[in-house]
Amino acid sequence: MAILWAQHPHWERRMTINAGRLFTAALLACLLASSGLAQAGPLIRLGSDDWCPFVCSTDGKPPSGYLVELASMAMAQEGYRVEPVLMPLNRAITQTVHGDIEGVYAPPIDRRLHLSAPLAQSRACFYTRADDDWSFHSIGSLKTLVVGVIDDYGYDDGPMDAYIAENRRKPALIALAYGASAGTTNVQKLLGGRYRVMLEHAAVMAQLSKRLDVAGRIRQAGCLDHELPLTIGFATQDIRAETWIRALADGMHKMEASGDLKALQKRYKID
Repeated sequence: MAILWAQHPHWERRMTINAGRLFTAALLACLLASSGLAQAGPLIRLGSDDWCPFVCSTDGKPPSGYLVELASMAMAQEGYRVEPVLMPLNRAITQTVHGDIEGVYAPPIDRRLHLSAPLAQSRACFYTRADDDWSFHSIGSLKTLVVGVIDDYGYDDGPMDAYIAENRRKPALIALAYGASAGTTNVQKLLGGRYRVMLEHAAVMAQLSKRLDVAGRIRQAGCLDHELPLTIGFATQDIRAETWIRALADGMHKMEASGDLKALQKRYKID
């Protein structure tokens, strides 16, 4: 080794400089990490509208809610960051398909979307004004009245969704509400006498009626037989979709094992 150093008098100086550069780079990386400027992992943006307790928007803060927190916590277990984006559901589906965002919370069945395993189940029910005596017995009991629903929402992935799809262009049977405040619009129209019956998920209506202070003016008039599985949807054409769905499932298994999943369900009163 002594002969080598003698033949190359500049090596020692070069190694000293390189070691200094490596130390500086390592120090900079530590500073970036401690300051929060380093990237924590690949970003996944998921969109939907205000649909509390599953997706909730309050006072201009970033969206929260059961699905939002569950997706963020599960994906974090696998090294991903999730950014919730508030927008109408139909726009979230369109932007997911076009690649503007990565996915959508609680979409309906759509051939353009690759859906995760269910993260929760939600039962939809019919609501009338408190002084109305109408009750839901079957799809046949809907064929003489207008039902208020939200465009592009799924309600049971079954007979009711098929009925809405078949009659969505018949205003004598289906009244469609649009936009980020569609649920509020439906409640206001119901109480204003625009139609006699509206359809909403029970957990969502509990939140809506409390927020609008109208719980005493609305009655539940029967529920659908089948619950709606709530999933996360990614674009079918996105080659990363399978990886994300696998990561979501793996993260949920870890949350279940640690007790975090049960604690989250308890906090949001989700079965």
